[in-house]
Amino acid sequence: MKKVNIFENPEFYRKMILKYNSLLKYDIDKCNGKSLICVFFTSYCGVGCPFCFFHSPSLKKENNLLEELENHFSRDGIEKFISFANESNVGYLQISGGGEPFLEKNAIIECLKRVEADRIILVTSGSWAFDKVKAEEYIDDLYDAFNERKSKARVTIRLSVSDYHNIKLKGKPVVNLIKIFDDKYKNDKNFTLQLKTFENDNSLVNLLNEYFPGFKLNIVEDNGSDDFNHIKIMPWKYVLTLKSGFKIIVGKSRIFNSNLRPNLYDKEEIRKSEKIYDTDLELSQKNNSSIVYNSNGINGIDWIVEYNGNVCTWQNRVQDNLLNIYEDNYNDVLRNTYSDPLTYSYIDKGAKYREKIVSEVSPKTVSLMKSVNIRDYAGTQLFLDEKIRLYYTIRVIQDYLLEDKINTDVLNEFPKELINAIKSNLKELKCNYFKSNYSILEQELSIPVNALELHDFLELVKLGHFEISDDKVQKAIKYYNFISNSNINSIDEIKCSSDLEIEKRLTKRMMERKKIKSEEAPIYYYLCRHGETNWNVEKRIKGQLETIDTEFTERGIKQIETLATFIESNNVQAIFSSDLSRTVETARIVNNKINVPLYFYNKFRGLNMGDFQGKSIDCFLNDDYVKECFKDYNLVIPGGESINQLISRFKDGMDIIRNKYNYDRVSIISHGAAISNIKSSISGDKYENIDYCVLKYYNNNYEIVEYGNYN
Repeated sequence: MKKVNIFENPEFYRKMILKYNSLLKYDIDKCNGKSLICVFFTSYCGVGCPFCFFHSPSLKKENNLLEELENHFSRDGIEKFISFANESNVGYLQISGGGEPFLEKNAIIECLKRVEADRIILVTSGSWAFDKVKAEEYIDDLYDAFNERKSKARVTIRLSVSDYHNIKLKGKPVVNLIKIFDDKYKNDKNFTLQLKTFENDNSLVNLLNEYFPGFKLNIVEDNGSDDFNHIKIMPWKYVLTLKSGFKIIVGKSRIFNSNLRPNLYDKEEIRKSEKIYDTDLELSQKNNSSIVYNSNGINGIDWIVEYNGNVCTWQNRVQDNLLNIYEDNYNDVLRNTYSDPLTYSYIDKGAKYREKIVSEVSPKTVSLMKSVNIRDYAGTQLFLDEKIRLYYTIRVIQDYLLEDKINTDVLNEFPKELINAIKSNLKELKCNYFKSNYSILEQELSIPVNALELHDFLELVKLGHFEISDDKVQKAIKYYNFISNSNINSIDEIKCSSDLEIEKRLTKRMMERKKIKSEEAPIYYYLCRHGETNWNVEKRIKGQLETIDTEFTERGIKQIETLATFIESNNVQAIFSSDLSRTVETARIVNNKINVPLYFYNKFRGLNMGDFQGKSIDCFLNDDYVKECFKDYNLVIPGGESINQLISRFKDGMDIIRNKYNYDRVSIISHGAAISNIKSSISGDKYENIDYCVLKYYNNNYEIVEYGNYN
C-alpha cells in the first residue's frame, strides 16, 4: 500500500487538527492579567499619506453591505466590540488606524463611556481638527463622554505628526489641538494630549519653532513605558514644555520599511529591514508581541481587532483559523486561539521559537516576514503557505508531547498517516515535506484565478518570495498566458509594477475577513454553457481534452452575444469560468461587453469522460458500462470521474465563491453536462440537457429560479 505523504494535502490535515480542540493541554489562565487591545474602527481616511501600509480607501463608502463591513464597523460591531473588550479584562485600549478613527465619532464616544479600561489612547492624524472651532466642539464632546464614565480612566488623544501628514494637513491640526488643550484642559491630568513623531522627521520641531517659540523639548528616557500599569513601550520619550508651562508627552517611533513587495535578492535592503523588525520586537515586545507585560507581574493578552471585525493576538493571525467579534464572543476567541497549536505556541513560547521552526524548512519565509516590515501582518505572512502551516503545527505538537501537553487519547483518534508524521523524527518529517509535490502554486490555483491576481503572484515569485521550483514557475507562466492571452516566456519578463493598486490588492488579501453566518444574504448563480463549437455539431466529445482545437460555430457566436446581454441585464457582478479553452474564450467575449471581474476555476470544468474524450457521443452513450454510470452516480467513467464527483466539485466551487467573495450575483460559464447534472441534483428531476440554469442560494438551500436552452 502506497504511503501517504500528508504534505501533498496540507489544508486537509491542518483542518483535521483544528477540529480536535481538546488536543492541547493548554493553560487557559496563562495570561489572565489586564489585557491590551488595539482596535481599528475603519479603514477609511482622507489624508492619503504615501507611507500608509493600509492603503486606506477614500471616504466614499461602498454600496454593497458586505463590502462596507470589510472596511468599517457597523453599530452592531461597536456593541460587540465593547462587550469583547470588557470581557477580556482590558486595561489598555488603543483606538487606532487603519484609517482615521476620529471619523467614527459614535464608536469613540461609546468606548469612552463604557469600556472599562484604565488607559485609553485615541490615535489620530488630526484631519478632523483642521478647523479650530469644529475641533474644539469635537473635543468637548469627547470630554463630556469621558466624564460620564462609571470607572476612572486616563484618556489621551495621541496626534501623529510627520512630513507626510503635513502634505495635506499643513500642520494646522497640531497647532489647533495644542492651543485648545493649553486653553481648556491642561490642568486635567486624566484627559491629555500627546504627540507622536518619527525618527529623522523634523516636522514637529519646525511647527513648534513657527507657532510656539520658546518651547523646550527634553528627552525623558529611551524605551520607556507610556503607562504606569501596562508596559507599552515608546522607543523615545520626550516632554514638550511651552512658554505657558503646558507640558505634553512626545513619543518618537522607529520608521518601519513597510513594503508588501520587498526584493529578497536585494541583500543589503533586506538586512536593514530585518534589523528594524528584530530591534523593535526585542525592545518593544520582549520577543512576544501577543503578551502585554503589566507592572504587577501578571501578564495579559495583547489583542488586535481589525476594521472588518477580525480579532487575534497581535502578530498571530492565521488565515485558516480566523475569528471575528461579529460572530465569536470573547470566550470563543480565547479558546479557539489556545486550542490551535500554532497560535497557542506563539503566546506560550514567543517569536524566536516560531522563527526557529519555520526556518527548518524555509528560512526565506522568515526573512520575508521581517522584510515586509508590517508587524500586524507578521503571522499571516509567515503562514501564508499551507504546507509551512502544517509543518509548523506538527512540530509544535511534537514538542508539546515531550512536555506532556498533548492529550494522547485525542491524538490516537487521528488517521494513521498523521500520527506517523507526528511520531517521525525531524529528519524524516523534513524529508517528507521536501518530497511533496504540493507548492504555493497549487495553493494559488485551488481558488478561482484572476489574471491580474496571478500576475501579482508572478511578480512576488520574481522578487524571490516563495520556495518554488523552476518547472512550477513555468507552469504558472503558461497558465497566466492562457487566461490573459499573453505571451510571456520567462519570469524575467514579468514587470514589477509601481502602481499602488497591486499593494491594495495584496493588503485586501492579507485582511481577508471571516465569513459571518448571520450576515449571509441570498446569492444568485447564473450557470451558463459556452457557445456551440464545431465538435458539438459533429457530436464528438471534447470533455477536458485540450490537445485538440475547436472553434465556435456561427450559431455559437450568436449564443455568446445573447449570453452577454442576459448576464448584463441581470446585473451580474463577476464571472467565474471553467478554465478550458472554449469556456475561457466565451467568458472573454462576454466580458468585453460588461467588464466585470473575471475568474477562471478548474472546479467548473465539465464532466471528465476519460477514455471516451475525442470519440463520438454515440460511442459514449452506447457503452454498457457508461449506461451503468448513468444509473449509479458513484461509478467512475473509465479514465474519468463519476457524476457525483462532478456534482461535488462543482458545488465546492460555488461554496468557495460564496465564502470568499462578497458578490450576490455571479455567472458561472461552464459546460452542458455539468450544468444539467447540477440542475438535476438540486431539483431531483430526471436529467435533461440544458444550456443555462439560474440558482438562488439562501439558508443552506438551493432553489431553481429558471432554466432552459439557448435559441
